[in-house]
Amino acid sequence: MQNLILFMSISLLALPVLILLPNRAKAFWSLGITAFLAVTSSVVAWQVLSEGTVDYTLHAVYLLGNVRFRIDALSAVFMLIVNLTTLMASIYGIGYMRQYKNRLALSMHFVTYNLLHLSMLQVCMVQEMLPFLIMWELMSVSSFLVVIFEYEKPEVLKAGLNYLVQMHVGVIFLMIAFLLLQTETGLGSFDALGVYFASHPNFPLFLLFFVGFGIKAGFVPLHSWLPHAHPAAPSHVSGVMSGVMIKMGIYGILRVLGYVQFQKAEIGYFILGIALLTVCTASSTPLCSAI
Repeated sequence: MQNLILFMSISLLALPVLILLPNRAKAFWSLGITAFLAVTSSVVAWQVLSEGTVDYTLHAVYLLGNVRFRIDALSAVFMLIVNLTTLMASIYGIGYMRQYKNRLALSMHFVTYNLLHLSMLQVCMVQEMLPFLIMWELMSVSSFLVVIFEYEKPEVLKAGLNYLVQMHVGVIFLMIAFLLLQTETGLGSFDALGVYFASHPNFPLFLLFFVGFGIKAGFVPLHSWLPHAHPAAPSHVSGVMSGVMIKMGIYGILRVLGYVQFQKAEIGYFILGIALLTVCTASSTPLCSAI
């Protein structure tokens, strides 16, 4: 785990080089960073799946205190999916982005694309409340910036701003949930969920988390950003967003569900109802129309 944190730091330090490179080299440098991140983090994820959970703590981080990382089976599965999809999209993006010539825009695109990849991996690893919210916010802002690559088009900018606003509505719900959790337990990490759920009604707090994560996941009726942002983004970015970024919302919901102790039936029926509504809203089949 310690080596993985080091490799992620190296990847972060390599990003500014993109600004200095000629246009034709930017995509290949970006692909190199993506591949480096994908391979190094996937190795750790495979080890976790075969050997068990790993933990690591960075002590006395400036303004954050101790930052704890954990990769368990749930984290590992999502990290592997993130890496595969992001790497394949990065390869496709080499040809797709060749048509664009604006050097500054290309630099911003490739830098933020790699930040999106890095932030999704960190979301799967970070356990503490504040660092998690920072990574969640980095994921939202970096995805917003890659979505509005063609910002000179009014419809693209409008779709991007709509997406950004709704992501911040989701962050507000997550902040409320984490603050309630910390107030009641004195702990500021996902582990506090077990303490809270053992002595409080589970559904209200779960609902706060569900709305915060559900906006990212695009559940109906929290999905209004999704049909506008995806077509506005470059094709490979749209693939990453639909393939894995919205799944970070699913990851968050599953993480919280892992600590639920009471009201499991109510929570299960609620999720089933939302899922059914989402499937039927997204489908035009006669069966769903009849329902």
